[in-house]
Amino acid sequence: MKMKTLIRKYSLLLLIILSCTISRGQANAIVDSVSAGNQLYNSGKYQDAIRKYQNVLSQGFESAELYFNLGNAFYKSGNATYAILNYERAKKLAPNDEDIRYNLDLAHTQIIDNVVSLPEPGFLRWWKQLINSQSISSWGAMSIITFFTFLSLFGLFLLSRSFRVKRLAFWVSIAAISLSAITFSIGSHLTSKLINHNTAVITDRSVRVKSSPSETGTELFIVHEGVTVQLTDKLGEWVNVSLPDGNKGWVKESSMVRI
Repeated sequence: MKMKTLIRKYSLLLLIILSCTISRGQANAIVDSVSAGNQLYNSGKYQDAIRKYQNVLSQGFESAELYFNLGNAFYKSGNATYAILNYERAKKLAPNDEDIRYNLDLAHTQIIDNVVSLPEPGFLRWWKQLINSQSISSWGAMSIITFFTFLSLFGLFLLSRSFRVKRLAFWVSIAAISLSAITFSIGSHLTSKLINHNTAVITDRSVRVKSSPSETGTELFIVHEGVTVQLTDKLGEWVNVSLPDGNKGWVKESSMVRI
């Protein structure tokens, strides 16, 4: 397991961010809790560290680093399932972080089911890498900048008396508005992924996956704790899940925790 960035020293940055949004007293309390959690972790008191990190989360503060540290504490305490859950939450906020990916892969080796993901087409992998290459705020900023570029160029197209200038301004403005639409769409997609919790980690020791949302439904297969699933439908207390290997079925929502 990678240790050089196991506990990240981000307290100063955390304080700066929090100071802009909440009172100084509350910001100091949160930073103190994170620092205390880090000290407990370094002392091998993993359960106490978990409680400290969870206390920060209960106050409404989230970050990839905090979920990463919490995942590490769960992993060290021998709970691979909740380590995976928190690594997945960290990955959701920082999809390109190599340390998160490494520790997540390591945690997956500690669970029963070795679910192999279906191969993705090359274009789809490229598209995912592209949209995850920038943050939501960066895509939003690009969308705004290109939109105002479009407005300026379209204004030049309307006001210019030169045919060459009008033609150039027209085509470049079309490119700008197209780029604005694409970056806005990517930003909206990433925002939707953060808001909509349509993935989950199985937390029950073993779950019987049914062919229909009913106890009397045909049992298709059994899935064990630690497996990450995609939620595709919901009916009462039942949810339809899709596993990375393509298998699908219905399980009770109480058997999982949403990411």
